[in-house]
Amino acid sequence: MSQYVKVALMGAGYAGKSTIIKLLTDKSAKLEANYRPTAGMDCGTITLDDTTKVTLVEMGGQNHFEFMWPDLLKGSTMVVIVTESTPKAVLKTRQILEKYRKQLDGMQVIAIANKQDLAGSMKPESVQDLLGIPTFGMVAIDPKQRVTGYKLILNGLRDMVQVAA
Repeated sequence: MSQYVKVALMGAGYAGKSTIIKLLTDKSAKLEANYRPTAGMDCGTITLDDTTKVTLVEMGGQNHFEFMWPDLLKGSTMVVIVTESTPKAVLKTRQILEKYRKQLDGMQVIAIANKQDLAGSMKPESVQDLLGIPTFGMVAIDPKQRVTGYKLILNGLRDMVQVAA
């Protein structure tokens, strides 16, 4: 019997949440930098091993979808905060974290500093200093980052659920 684990992806619009889901769930997907806002939510499933499946739930990042976030966070084992790596975006992400900090209690929370390939991007260490949570750099439109994404999810879940070795 499979164990399902919910991982929520949250962050402002244009951070790359949908692209990360495509990267991790659809090996044939064309990963593009063209922004298409998510209407409400998006999801995908990855299989970690014979008994563990992870459902990735993206919460639409536009302000008018924020009313849905508390419900979409419910039941999550882990939350991945996705931010574009510009200083302005990271400061906005910090505001989001502060606003939802109480609802994130008891969940494993990490951040992805996406779009590390763009000029002016902050290094993951600097983003981590501002957000106060473990932060990892990524370029979600690069298929070579797929393994990195799997490892981030697996390592984040390892202490929270039993994942077969």
